Amino acid sequence: MLACDACRIVMEKLAKDVRYLSEVQKVWPDSVLDERLAVSCNDPQHPSGSGTEACQLFIADHAKLIKLEANARWDEDSEEFEEDINVAEFCEEKARVCGENEKGLNHMIGEANRKEKALKEEKEEKERAKKGR
Repeated sequence: MLACDACRIVMEKLAKDVRYLSEVQKVWPDSVLDERLAVSCNDPQHPSGSGTEACQLFIADHAKLIKLEANARWDEDSEEFEEDINVAEFCEEKARVCGENEKGLNHMIGEANRKEKALKEEKEEKERAKKGR
């Protein structure tokens, strides 16, 4: 699950950068892409501790694949030239770290927070309705 989160977080940020670079017709040299991948595990979206470790392992295991994915968007001979990186497809089908429709830890925490907030609002609404009688 943490590897899936790591993939999604890293690739979502990278996809935005690659899209921007494609729009302005620029390309990162390999050294810059390597540096970008090296700092991607510092993103605060990764859960501290094991989340950061999972990110580092994901980068170590998939750096070559990630670079191929980014470079394909800048290669005029590629079928993926100037296309956006599909994060779900990359993490599920190419890197194979996410199961189909798998919810990552961050997604589940967000869902739990939304449910908790909705329950709190519902409780407050019922209390207001009681006082209004």
